[in-house]
Amino acid sequence: MPFPNYIGKKRFWTRERVIAALAAAAQEIKGPLPCCDANYNRLKKGRLDWPTSHRILEYFGAMARAWVAAGAPMRRVSMRNLIWTPEEKEFLLDHAGKMKLKDIAKNLGRSYPAVRKELQAFNIRARDNEGFLSAAQMAKELPCSCDRLRRFLNDGLIPRAHFDKIRNRWKIDPRAITPELRVRLTAPRRTHKTWPLDVGDYY
Repeated sequence: MPFPNYIGKKRFWTRERVIAALAAAAQEIKGPLPCCDANYNRLKKGRLDWPTSHRILEYFGAMARAWVAAGAPMRRVSMRNLIWTPEEKEFLLDHAGKMKLKDIAKNLGRSYPAVRKELQAFNIRARDNEGFLSAAQMAKELPCSCDRLRRFLNDGLIPRAHFDKIRNRWKIDPRAITPELRVRLTAPRRTHKTWPLDVGDYY
């Protein structure tokens, strides 16, 4: 048997060998690549130089991700109905608003509708994820009074901030909040009381 599962006590189908074998298989298979283990097993029948679907799923969790890891073109791999991995979600959140959703979909091997739907699940729109914060979000981040922050915005004291008339809210670049501005925004509220504090010591 030229391609055993084990050589002595060592496993033959290592992750590296699986990737190399799938890369070769992808060149032989015409059209879309099988993203279901049952379809893959039908094509694999009699091919000892192809790894078992069991070993593929052990390493990659899904046939589609294995093909992508082997360098197969995204257009030949269907990622439909695959659960999003934490890495995919992190990539989406990091790049939404900075890259076109079509480009994000291409990088992840997902369809454009799937990427948009996943982004909506986080209650985020790509245009809103450009790194700007609303007045309420900025006040919570500092933290400071939202009324004081709005006064600073209306007086033009915070650079690069602008009011979005369509969404009816401020868009603030957090990088524009200098240390001096932060001190002024977070300073304790002044009181007009001038008399000493009554501590209740009447004896």
